[in-house]
Amino acid sequence: MSAAEAKGAQVSYLDAARVRSLENDEKGEKGDSRGGKGDSQRFRTVGRAGSPLLTGYRFNARAYGLDPAMIDVDVTNGYAGHWQGSFDADRITAKLKAGEFARRTWRGETVWTKDGITLQVSKDKISFGYAGKDLSSVRPAKGKSLADDPDYRALGDCLGDVYRVDFGVEKKPGDPVRLSATGQLAKSAQQTSGVICALTDGKRTAERAADRLKSVIRQRAPRYDGAKVTVLTGDSPGVKVTVPDRPGDKRAGRLLVSDIDLQLALAKL
Repeated sequence: MSAAEAKGAQVSYLDAARVRSLENDEKGEKGDSRGGKGDSQRFRTVGRAGSPLLTGYRFNARAYGLDPAMIDVDVTNGYAGHWQGSFDADRITAKLKAGEFARRTWRGETVWTKDGITLQVSKDKISFGYAGKDLSSVRPAKGKSLADDPDYRALGDCLGDVYRVDFGVEKKPGDPVRLSATGQLAKSAQQTSGVICALTDGKRTAERAADRLKSVIRQRAPRYDGAKVTVLTGDSPGVKVTVPDRPGDKRAGRLLVSDIDLQLALAKL
């Protein structure tokens, strides 16, 4: 993903194959030998690919042979991205042609376009642009990807082995929090937690952020019981908070969609 194209956008990464593995592990723990759905609600909020091709009204993914179950990895900035997985490229291409997508050449690659949507299809990867965007976001020049950006690398190191991460929009120069991200962790299907990492404009702000987070955790007890707050030092000062999912619920993603007090605390520094 291009670092330049991520400016002003919310980038998300999902390891969909790992989510499916966690769901299958949970079925086994529940003794569901029939292959039933198990407690599929646990990962529903954060386990779905975030591509606009799957959520938008302008493109019926299934009609073109694109089944979300084919996707192993989903990366998007809201209007462009790519999937990794196993795809029936010939079938999908035939359906795109029948659906009046036009075949074009973009930077030496064959792409299919229609109504502001651009697709490039292979057996193990599909790249897409939406709302008039081409594939520039997912074809960055050497040294210009998010993996080359020091702030995104620092957040990646902070988050750890997440199966999903949602990066916030980069802040304006001078803002206390430069960039933040919310991730989802899982040691097993029954040991899941959320993690927030935020890079600040300096060590003092990081310490102030940690104090603010600890205060919210105390005030909201027992909502965030078991939470751990860490101040990040070194070249990328910041703060990290890890929160176990609630024992009675364990629905993944609550720091992202429901229990947002910690997010608000960082936003109000």
